[in-house]
Amino acid sequence: MRRLLPVVLLAFALLGAAASCCSAAQPARRLLTPHQAHQIAVVVARHDQIDLSDTHIELNSMDLGSPFTPGFFSFIVIRESTSPGPDETLRRYAINRRTGDVWEMTLCTHYNFPDLTRMQHTFSGRNSTDASELASQGKQLGCSQPSANPAS
Repeated sequence: MRRLLPVVLLAFALLGAAASCCSAAQPARRLLTPHQAHQIAVVVARHDQIDLSDTHIELNSMDLGSPFTPGFFSFIVIRESTSPGPDETLRRYAINRRTGDVWEMTLCTHYNFPDLTRMQHTFSGRNSTDASELASQGKQLGCSQPSANPAS
C-alpha cells in the first residue's frame, strides 16, 4: 500500500494539472439560470427604452411550469391598461438558455449591443454566436427572415 500511495498522488496531481490547463484554454459553456435570463431581459427592455420603473409596466416570465418555447426563456413586457380594456403587449423576448442570445418574438428581431454582449459572455462563457446558429434559433422561433439587429 505504501508503494502505491505516491503513484496515486502523482496521478491525481497530473490530472489536476491537465484539468486546469484545459479549462483555462477553453472557457466552459454553461446554461443560463432563470435569474440571469431575467437580468438580460431587463437590459434589453431598457435598450428598447421601456421604463420598467413605471408602475403600469410589467416584465413577466411566460414560462409557467414549462418553457413557452423549448430552449429559450420567454418574457413578456406589458403596459397595464389604466381604463377598461386590454393591456398592451410591448415586447415578447426569447432568451436562448445556452448562449443568452435575445430575440423579440413578434418582430423576429435579434439583439446585439455592447452591454448585452458583455452579459452574454459573463453568463454563458461564450464570445459570439455564428450566423448558422442564429439562423437556426430564428427558425426555432418561427422567424423566416430575422429583422436587422438593434444596436446601441
